[in-house]
Order: sequence, then structure tokens, then C-alpha cells
Amino acid sequence: MLRAHRSWYRKFVELNLWATLYSSWLLGLFPFVYISRTRRIKRSGWLVGYGIAFNVLLLWLAMHYYEATQSQAKEELFTRNPLAEEINVLHNGLLLLTVFVMYFRNWWMSDELGKILNVLLELHDNHFRRYDTSDCYNFDNYIVYKGVCTMLELISIIWIIFGLSPRYNIGLLVGVLSIMVIQLGVFMVTTHFHICVMFVYRSIWIINRELLQLVNRLTIDRQVTKSSRIPKLFDLYRRLLELNRRIVGVYDYQITLFIVSLLTVNVISIFYILVYVVSLRKAVTFYMFLNFLQALSINISDFWLNIALCDLAVSANRSTAAILKLFNDIPQLDKQLERNLNDFALFSSHRRLTFNHFGMFDVHNAMGFRMVIACTLYMLYLVQFDYVNLMRTST
Repeated sequence: MLRAHRSWYRKFVELNLWATLYSSWLLGLFPFVYISRTRRIKRSGWLVGYGIAFNVLLLWLAMHYYEATQSQAKEELFTRNPLAEEINVLHNGLLLLTVFVMYFRNWWMSDELGKILNVLLELHDNHFRRYDTSDCYNFDNYIVYKGVCTMLELISIIWIIFGLSPRYNIGLLVGVLSIMVIQLGVFMVTTHFHICVMFVYRSIWIINRELLQLVNRLTIDRQVTKSSRIPKLFDLYRRLLELNRRIVGVYDYQITLFIVSLLTVNVISIFYILVYVVSLRKAVTFYMFLNFLQALSINISDFWLNIALCDLAVSANRSTAAILKLFNDIPQLDKQLERNLNDFALFSSHRRLTFNHFGMFDVHNAMGFRMVIACTLYMLYLVQFDYVNLMRTST
């Protein structure tokens, strides 16, 4: 029963990967074609041109029909509180900047991304394909989590806009559809980063498992003192760390802006609810509360998934150093093997896998908590700044 469940789950993981690939092709955000003869990908100028033309058209439609997607409650809120309207204008500017930078960097860095993906393909075909990874549960889970989060984000957009806008017309339909496709494109770009990191994580997980098997074999059979696999594993590990550094470099701006957008949406949404209740003196209906709660929960889940993804890869890297220390308890190792293990251990101790953005901060669980706390403080500062205005408009 468990085996059948795992088989079904792996197929679902593959479905998520194929859906990401074809969605990215359709949106013009994955400008590569696969060359079956060489088993490598190649950048396509035609796909780049298609992606630029298609997404420029989407942005024009979204901006042209933007007014049709605005709800009456939001318009009344802006009338009573000018600060809320100014914040909305700034936030829309941030979202447009995010979309522009993410798409531009995606096409501009596509040549470097193609080289990275070809290295991943080469490592998989020549070194990691033969390993059984059916028990690498984190890889499967995080691929599914990202797919589910993307679907929930799109459903949330539909629910919010159609739930708060009673003026149904063709402009609303076109506006919502264009916004959804643009949002899907943003999620696809972040999913590319997500999948790349997960393949690096799975490769490090394979190296860790082979190191553990070697430790167990040396512990049980003291006669086994040599292993030619250690230099090979060391070389693969070094290449994976360099590959991860290049991946972070390609997606630096995209992931940072995506995280900032998710956090600012949550802060602004809470502020709007406070203005709606305090300034307009209107009761929040159960449907409105449910609408707000689901959007907030999905945004926080998507934000934390990006943090947890990086922390998972960093934890796998720490595990490598911890596993290498186990060899110190095994006496009478071959001199060459001991020398190789020492080189591997020193490298893993001094060269860590990190997700450092702009050389300023690393992404991990502790940093994620600090970001959430900072957003809470920004929310309090915003309320304090507009407190007088809130009280005046409520009288």
C-alpha cells in the first residue's frame, strides 16, 4: 500500500515538473529548446522574442483594464484615507518594478542560466542518474509544495477580485485574466529557482548518503581501508557549491523582489482592513474576513516556503561536514584515503553552501523570522504615523 502511494506521489511530482516546463514555454519565460542528440538545452532567440512580445501585451492589457478590477469598497477607502491611496500607488509601482526586473533578468541572464542547466544535466546523466532517490522525500515534497502554493495564489487572486467587485463586465474579465497570467509568470520564474536549488539539494543528499555508507562499511569491515570514490565525491561536491553560487547570482534580484512583494502585500492588506474598520466604521463580514485570511495565509506560506527551501539546502551542506567527522573515529585508515578525507573535511568546513543576496544577508530560518518581525514593526509604525488621520476620519 505504501509503495503504491509513493509511486502515485512520484508521478504527481513529475506532473508538477512537466507543468512548470510547459507553462514556462507557453509564457515565453523558458527560452530554451532541448537537443535530444546531445542531451543538452540551447537558448532560442525566437523564444526570447516571443516571450518579450507576449508579456508586453499582457502588461498593456493589465494596465489598460486596471480600473475595471478595482472594487467599490477600495475606492471608498481611498476617498476617506488619502494615505491609503498613496500607499496603493507606491505598491503598484513596486509590483510593476518587480515584474519588469524579474522578466528582464530572466531573459538577460538566460545564457548563463542555460549553462547552469546544462551542467546540472551533465551531472545528473554522468553521475547521479544511477542512484535510487525514491527515499529523498524532501525533494518530492518541496516540488509539490511549490506547485500547490502557485495554484493557491492564483485561486486567491480570483477570489479576491471577483469577491469584492460586483461590477462584472468584459473589462473585469480581461483585467483579471491578464493579471493572473502575469502573476503566473512571476511564480514560474521563482519556481525555476526553486527547482534548481532542489536538484542541487538532492545531489548533495546523494553524496551524504554515499559517505554514510562508506562510514558504515569501514566500521564493520576494518579490512576495507581504501576508497577511490572520495576524490570523486569531493570533486562533485565542489562543483555543486560553485553551481549553487551561480544559481543565486542569476536569481538574486528576482527572489529578493519576490520576497519583498509578498511581505509588503501582507503589511498593506492589514492596514487597509484597519482603515476600513476604523475610518469607515464598517463591520468586516465573515466572507470578507475569510477572503482576507486566506490571502494572508497563502502569502505567508509562499514566503516561508522560499525561506525553508534555502534552509533545507544549507542543512544538507552542514550534514556533509558532520558526516566527514565520523571518519575520525575509524582507526588505521589508508594514508591516501585519510589525506583525501582531510581535504574534503577542510573544504566543507570553510566553503559553505549559502544563499547570500547582494552580499548583505543570508536566507535561512532565522532571517525569515527577522523579516516577519520587521514587517510587524512596519505595520505598527504605519498605524502610528496615520493614527491622527484615522481618528479624524472616523468622527
